[in-house]
Amino acid sequence: MDKGVKNQSITELWHGFRDFSPIGLIVFSYAIVFGALAVKSGLTVPEAGLMSLTVFAGASQFLALPMIQDGASAWTLTSMALMVNMRHLLYGLSIGKKYSGAHPLKLLGLSFGIVDETYAFNTLGPGRRITSIPYFMGTALCGYVVWNTGTVAGAMAGRWTPLLKAEGLDFAMLAVFISMIGSSIRDRRDWGILGCSGLAALLIRRLTGGYWHLFIVGLTVPLAFAIFTKGKNDAN
Repeated sequence: MDKGVKNQSITELWHGFRDFSPIGLIVFSYAIVFGALAVKSGLTVPEAGLMSLTVFAGASQFLALPMIQDGASAWTLTSMALMVNMRHLLYGLSIGKKYSGAHPLKLLGLSFGIVDETYAFNTLGPGRRITSIPYFMGTALCGYVVWNTGTVAGAMAGRWTPLLKAEGLDFAMLAVFISMIGSSIRDRRDWGILGCSGLAALLIRRLTGGYWHLFIVGLTVPLAFAIFTKGKNDAN
């Protein structure tokens, strides 16, 4: 690689890291919550840290904690993670379109850094007009560093600070998702999808128990969103 190109890539990587830092502070706050709840759920500090290093998916990790407490099998946990993260298929399609000229291997590496925050930042937020892959990776690197640092800090605090009370703190992640969903709802169709998914989850939970409502709603809502979005685009 040409030295000038390499230096430019490093600069763009740093700019992405720097620009994402304010959001990184928010990610850090609920990473601490996750770490504290993880040790309360029976994980050790190294196990909580390893989970964040390898999974890097906040919603799935939060949802996995009560399932681990209940003795859920590896198959159940894996199925839950896949269904809850079905929305990442849509994220990937959008990111792939934005960086359509990139080598497939670069897109594969990019995919690990696609989480709700980096996706929103680079498609709807300040990074939406920047088509540099190093810039995107800078935002992903920032998110990855603060998520893992916060996890370990929270796990250590939860393990060694008896006064730390984590009851109710798990609402922090839910609050973040509510705010993200609320800011993206623009018309009646979006409200309809949201309302139907909520009602479906409550009904399925009541009828089946367990975590089937997460699997089913996690699968159907992204598909419904894709169908309705296509209809809106075709109408336009």
